[in-house]
Amino acid sequence: MNTTKSVFFTALCLPIVLLLCSSDVSKAPVDDRYDRILHTVGQLLEQGHYSPQALNDQFSAKIYNEYLKELDPEKVIFQQADLKEFSKYNSLIDDEIRQTPVEFFYKVNERYKQRLNEIKTNLPNLAKKAFDFTEADSIVTDYDKRTFANNAKTQQEQWQKKLKFMALEKFIDLQDQREKATAETPKETDAALEIQAREFAKTTLDKSLDRLINKTSDDDRFSMFVTTITNTMDPHTDFFMPVEKRSWDERLSGKFYGIGALIGEENGYLKIATVSQGGPAWKTTEVNDGDIILKIGEGDKAPVDVVGYDIPDGVKLIRGDKGTTVKLTLKKVDGTIKVVPIVREELKLEETFAKSCTIKDGNQKTGYIYLPKFYTPMGDEGGRSCAADVAKEVAKLQAENVDGIVIDLRDNGGGSLYEVVQMVGLFIPDGPVVQVKNGDGRSSFLPDEDNGKVLYSGPLVVMVNEFSASASEIFAAAIQDYQRGIIVGSTSTYGKGTVQRPIPLSRLTRDENTDLGTVHLTIQKYYRINGASTQLKGVVPDLVLPGYYESYKFREKDNKTALAWDEIRKLSYKPWAKTPNMDALRKRFHNRIDSTGLVEKVQQNSAWLSAQQDAPLDLNLQKYKEKEKAVNARAKQARELFVMNKEMDVVRVGEDPSASATSAAFNTRWVNFLKKDRYLYEATKVVGDVLELTGGKSPLSMKNDR
Repeated sequence: MNTTKSVFFTALCLPIVLLLCSSDVSKAPVDDRYDRILHTVGQLLEQGHYSPQALNDQFSAKIYNEYLKELDPEKVIFQQADLKEFSKYNSLIDDEIRQTPVEFFYKVNERYKQRLNEIKTNLPNLAKKAFDFTEADSIVTDYDKRTFANNAKTQQEQWQKKLKFMALEKFIDLQDQREKATAETPKETDAALEIQAREFAKTTLDKSLDRLINKTSDDDRFSMFVTTITNTMDPHTDFFMPVEKRSWDERLSGKFYGIGALIGEENGYLKIATVSQGGPAWKTTEVNDGDIILKIGEGDKAPVDVVGYDIPDGVKLIRGDKGTTVKLTLKKVDGTIKVVPIVREELKLEETFAKSCTIKDGNQKTGYIYLPKFYTPMGDEGGRSCAADVAKEVAKLQAENVDGIVIDLRDNGGGSLYEVVQMVGLFIPDGPVVQVKNGDGRSSFLPDEDNGKVLYSGPLVVMVNEFSASASEIFAAAIQDYQRGIIVGSTSTYGKGTVQRPIPLSRLTRDENTDLGTVHLTIQKYYRINGASTQLKGVVPDLVLPGYYESYKFREKDNKTALAWDEIRKLSYKPWAKTPNMDALRKRFHNRIDSTGLVEKVQQNSAWLSAQQDAPLDLNLQKYKEKEKAVNARAKQARELFVMNKEMDVVRVGEDPSASATSAAFNTRWVNFLKKDRYLYEATKVVGDVLELTGGKSPLSMKNDR
């Protein structure tokens, strides 16, 4: 086994070994499955978490408040009387996590279903009266500023406003359709459109309530309860039921087993948006774009009615193991109903894999590598590795005699730590890449172990944004600390500097016959080789180009349960010798950017649009339209800042001639997007600056010049 991989594996497995040896974990499980899950999770958090909080009354109060918020974020289901009744559990949940039988969940769950049924029963009465869209009225969208209803009457008023808001949006849509109708089509009155809009809102809400009552199971809500507990330890300690764990693994490996179709949603129905040519659905010849999915069945089991389902839940039912059969009950465009059996096959998510282009600008040719995630084979010997794929793309670009390379990690949420260590090694000769620290304070580091080899030694620029997280931050931090390349992007990356390990609960209870789910447990923190954590603060780029969502509150630092930032010892490492003068580089960059006003405009638009999220929404038609017009105009203006008027000369490198039609279409759209990507253009200009400031040598002549 590779030494780096071995050190990483051993470091991650140590807390699990300790847990498996604990006499507390191996006690005979109680009969109730929920009790077993909760008690095992509690022991796991106490004994294995990197920085465990005490399971006391204060922790219990956090769970109490957060779970009610998760179940009823809009504060429209529970009433004040319910909260008064639940309040006795405010300080008891920690006891349930430790050893006493589960009570809080059952009590809240039953009341939740009761209230939903009451609301569903009363919904038709709330939609009987026509809505007046000319009166002054508004709805609070910042749920933290809402309060739970005092009684059934005030709760009905809450739901009536919710109905009115949905009806208003539909009413405007119907008005727009009326304006676009041909002269031959009779023009319906506003009164007639209001009736249609109100009926649509009632039907949609009724389906949503039906889904919450009949199609969201107790297991789903209990999973939410356990996840609330794990997320209170930190945002990335998660609990997954078996089907949820499978979806996670699919995202990390870049492949899954499914039918080869994109699923959309329309008016409460799941529908086939696009059938991928050559895929399992396409092979049946009976699945077409636009088909409505009424039911989804697993093999010969009774099908599940999915009317009212959202897309993620529908996709979970459609995906499954290779070679198994899923049966879709489809309503065809002509109105006929057809049951179509489809055998699942492995589907490669080509858009998640590394790919490259060249960008010509005068005499400069820049290589560009897009990496949307740090994927890994996940135990599949024939699976794809992002480090190996990036190495191949670098080799292709070197064959094209590029003057520099840009690696794009924008929106890359991370992935495999092992892969990022290997990838950094492509660009440095040797040395440490990242440090990891256990909860007991012991730290170690993962080094580049390719015997001093450097695959590419030319100018390097790494693009990041506010969504670049975890492994992306490790890569950017290492490149920055070694002064190997220039980091360009938002004021800071996401700020996730923690390591998780998937731990099946059945392994801890020693009951391999019952799948109790899996906990992704935070057991370590990442640290840069300069000693600073990437946690909370992320990576601050060398050259700042703020992103569209710069001002939105979603980074790690915006999560109240996030672990703290800290530092450990700095390691010994040798910075890259051939580096530009950073003051001169920044001056060139700002002279170019500041003259356009780009940074200031992006920040202003981002701040304004972010502020609108929590502002009350008018239910007055005229005011609502004015607000929407302003938001749409500002959003259009903001997005146009990222688009160039003149296209760049972008050419795809090494496209697989055997790629599917779907992959080819994706790549065409991708290249067309890159041609007008303002931030990519600025990154290529930085490559040119680096070339000039380091003597203008080509990558080939720089290989041994260190």
